[in-house]
Amino acid sequence: MEQHVCPIIGIGFGPANLSLAVRLEELGCLADAHFIERSDRFQWQDEQLLPGTDIQNNPFRDLVMPRNQDSPHTFVKYLASRGALTDYLHLNAKFPLRREYADYLAWVADSFADSVDYGHGAAQLTLVDDQDEGELFSVETEDGRRHLGRSVIVGTGRSPRVPHPFPASMGDTVFHSSRYLSSISALAQKDVRAVVVGASQSAIEIVLDLLQRPNVRHVTSVHRSIGFRLKDTSPYSRQVFLPEFVDYFHPLPTAAKRRLRAELRSINYAACDQDVIDRLVGIQREYELIGSDRLRLAPFTEVTGIETSSDGSHRLAVQDINHLTHDTIDADVVILATGFRDFGIGPGDEPYHPLLEDVAHRLPLDDEGVPSVGRDYAIDLKAPEGARPLKIYLNGLCEASHGMGDAGALAMLSARASDIAASLLASDLRERAMR
Repeated sequence: MEQHVCPIIGIGFGPANLSLAVRLEELGCLADAHFIERSDRFQWQDEQLLPGTDIQNNPFRDLVMPRNQDSPHTFVKYLASRGALTDYLHLNAKFPLRREYADYLAWVADSFADSVDYGHGAAQLTLVDDQDEGELFSVETEDGRRHLGRSVIVGTGRSPRVPHPFPASMGDTVFHSSRYLSSISALAQKDVRAVVVGASQSAIEIVLDLLQRPNVRHVTSVHRSIGFRLKDTSPYSRQVFLPEFVDYFHPLPTAAKRRLRAELRSINYAACDQDVIDRLVGIQREYELIGSDRLRLAPFTEVTGIETSSDGSHRLAVQDINHLTHDTIDADVVILATGFRDFGIGPGDEPYHPLLEDVAHRLPLDDEGVPSVGRDYAIDLKAPEGARPLKIYLNGLCEASHGMGDAGALAMLSARASDIAASLLASDLRERAMR
């Protein structure tokens, strides 16, 4: 039986591809798209929905409002549908709680349930030849299903960054922050000593959460910097989350992009909000007053090795990065709040998303050997002359090429969805004209 060819296949259905679905619906072409999602339901940051955490993003910059204030899928419409608009305004909160925003996203996702296959993670992306269509994308899921499409949008999120020396030790008691809540909850019946590696917002939130757990008897926070530094929240600096900055950033030479990203790093990386810093400092002072050693901060420190004993505990070899002195830290649990991998050639980077491995030979490369991504977030695959052009869109994976607004930032969802949808429609019109 002939297999249906879908014009657009979306891999992953988190906020990025959800926002794209909203835009495609507005344009009347949602029927041309189908999404596959590994999780058995819509979820956003389930592993990091910690009590009291917020989204650090103006809620008006949601899936759609910057583009279409009349959309039924805005955060304001969500609040109104719940009869919660007055209560929310009464809070006088700068940002919504993360849990509430996750519910908003799930509320919107409910409207697109017919366009998504949940519980079907993509295992392989390849190219196949079709007698009528020519070359097509084939997406095979972990349960053996196959989807054929003319365009693919990868919206899976970036790969977790697992630095040396941890890759060989990952498991139930050494894990990335993207697995935090389920992993730490599984250890609730054990008294544990925890080490948190990293100095980001997620790192300090995890430290605070661990200190609220009665089974955690000691927490050590390890980071290469002086401590938890304040995030740069100046309106001028945060222009990196505007579409205009993408227009400025994307045409720059690779070396200039790398330099500019380093200069602007404190806007989004290894830096925290004032409220969580104040909370941790207050707890630290309280412990000092009562003589408790439950919390230890280890600044200017990097982990150089890890050994696991027969009882499952871990001994971390650490080094002061300035004095080069050595020490050890014993732990039962190690949490890596070490962020996510970018496309690039630097330490911890990856040249492309792992899902692109089987089409890597067709990826056009820039001067550093990293795939070239257009302003429309598309990789135009190399193809024989006269063949139908193929595009892979990267929805939320392009910080190296498009700037910090593409680093999982909610603020760019609406604008990026508009850019991708416009490119998809333009490609479809060109293809129809060629037939």
